[in-house]
Amino acid sequence: MDDRELALRFSRGDTEAFSGLIAMHRGGAERLANSLLHDPQLAEDAVQEAFARIYAARDRYGTGYAFGTYLSAVVRRVCIDELRRRKHRPVPSEKLPEPPADSAEAECLQRLESRQLLDTVAKLDEKDRRLLLGFSLEGRSARELAEETGMTPGQVRVRLHRIRRKIREGAREQDG
Repeated sequence: MDDRELALRFSRGDTEAFSGLIAMHRGGAERLANSLLHDPQLAEDAVQEAFARIYAARDRYGTGYAFGTYLSAVVRRVCIDELRRRKHRPVPSEKLPEPPADSAEAECLQRLESRQLLDTVAKLDEKDRRLLLGFSLEGRSARELAEETGMTPGQVRVRLHRIRRKIREGAREQDG
């Protein structure tokens, strides 16, 4: 049975046809997900999530597109969602590399830079500090911070950009 026939049967509620579509397209979908995520386990999870989303929305599937094209679009969306989640997720401390053994001078410079950074952050107003710490240290999304502060997610992102720029400029002023 070909792709279009299975897709048509699936759109009418045939779960066996869906199993056939999974068998036919799983490999290609996993290759696509792996090329985006660069992690075979995450790729497999993304493909499972994509198939689950497609199954949940089976009554809305339009047979005007080839199933493979539809699946690729859903897999891409799932992978992009995962990449966004990973970007805003704090790194677990057990995954952080051990710092190299530095000389006393390097350690002193590092402490000075850390102190300067803390001083710059301390000079920020309360709302900016809360946004920066919530986003950078707690791994909260712009949407979560927007709900908490009464701002829109776009305003939060712009404000975070400006805060980071202030910090960079403050570090340069202290170096110069």
